[in-house]
Amino acid sequence: MKAKTSERTYGIAITLICTITAVMCLYPLIYTLLVSFCSPTDIDASFFLPIPKKFTIRAYAQVLTAGNYILRAFGVSVFRTVVGTVISLFACSLLAYALSRRDLPGRGAVIKLLIFCILFNGGLIPTYVVIEELGLTENIWVYIWPNVMNVWNVIVIKQFFEGLPREIEEAANIDGANEWRIFLNVVLPMSKPVMAAIGLFTMVGQWNSWFDAYLYVPQTSELWPLQYYIQISFSNLNQINQGNLDKIQAIIGIDSVDDMTVKMALTVIGCVPVLLVYPFFQKYFAKGVYLGSVKG
Repeated sequence: MKAKTSERTYGIAITLICTITAVMCLYPLIYTLLVSFCSPTDIDASFFLPIPKKFTIRAYAQVLTAGNYILRAFGVSVFRTVVGTVISLFACSLLAYALSRRDLPGRGAVIKLLIFCILFNGGLIPTYVVIEELGLTENIWVYIWPNVMNVWNVIVIKQFFEGLPREIEEAANIDGANEWRIFLNVVLPMSKPVMAAIGLFTMVGQWNSWFDAYLYVPQTSELWPLQYYIQISFSNLNQINQGNLDKIQAIIGIDSVDDMTVKMALTVIGCVPVLLVYPFFQKYFAKGVYLGSVKG
């Protein structure tokens, strides 16, 4: 059966819109990547996309050899991302599992309190005072504990848990499994889509976060995450461009690097790790969020 003209027109329009959207999303990333391999003359001569006449890694060499700051910052970011995501997922899923039990005493009051926390918070100054009193300032765990519980994630996971077949849990209960066993061996294995989706949200949030380092970690500390180091480096490119020039010149034969190229190299270094992880979670991403939000 031939498609109607209106259906073909609709299909063409949707394809065109999706293509334009994809180009708009990919253009900044491609532009940043190409500039990081360009010379200043290639950037000046570009119109839409800078095409390097000869690819060079001089900006990356300049950044990576300007002391061990970026490697240390990368390690801090990896630690906070991995440990923070695992702890947050476990804590949120544990609370969500408890709230998904309809016979839990005070369940309604707890849910209302959580919703209240979404709408209102204590504010920046009270939060800082609490964190300081807990001794978390200038401590790597300041990136972990204040972000363990995300109320929105709890609600999404709870909704997903409520949509799971109760018969499977009842069968496990009849076989003698307690609540811990049911949660760890039955519920969590069936919840891979929502856990992957929420885990991806949490991971990206942890990796991209820099404002907590600005608030709680002094500039004399060695606990800067990668994104905060990049943000600071954007304002202090002279420290990178003037550092280790002899070493860089011996490696790649240059005397200096253009500021724009260094900025783009720093941006790529900060983005690539997350971009490499995305494909492994993509098949769970939309499914997990959808399934966690359809059941009221």
